[in-house]
Amino acid sequence: MDLPRIGDTVTTQQALALCAHFELDYLVRRINAHFDQYDSWKFDGCSGVPDEMLGLFTGCRWEDITFKCCLPHDLCYAYGEPGNDIERQRVDLNFYNDLVSKAGMRKFLASAFLEAVRIGGKEEFGLSFSWAFARKKCPLNGIEVQPGLTGL
Repeated sequence: MDLPRIGDTVTTQQALALCAHFELDYLVRRINAHFDQYDSWKFDGCSGVPDEMLGLFTGCRWEDITFKCCLPHDLCYAYGEPGNDIERQRVDLNFYNDLVSKAGMRKFLASAFLEAVRIGGKEEFGLSFSWAFARKKCPLNGIEVQPGLTGL
């Protein structure tokens, strides 16, 4: 599977393949059910921090953090269900567990990452890495396109 590089645009079609690769089957079903309601997005690695610095800071391989932990977490955030904080909390806990088990990060450092995504990834912020960020917005007023409202 070809993973995106930092700075690459991820199309909805590519996201489907990535979700299947990471065994995020619930996202595959969600995207397929509402394919036209999502925009392409730019993969920024581990949002907010240069990825190579994360390796130096944590003592882990930055590639493991970026591609084994941040990329699947970004997919879950991109296609997360708007307003579903229970899903978001589950996704963030999976991120923490991936940091520890897949990147070999120490738990106290992974806890700091968990807190950062819990605070910084809130949907209300509407940032390029906020919860449900790939959902299309109405170009006139920023209203999310909801399932069944394809006329927006």
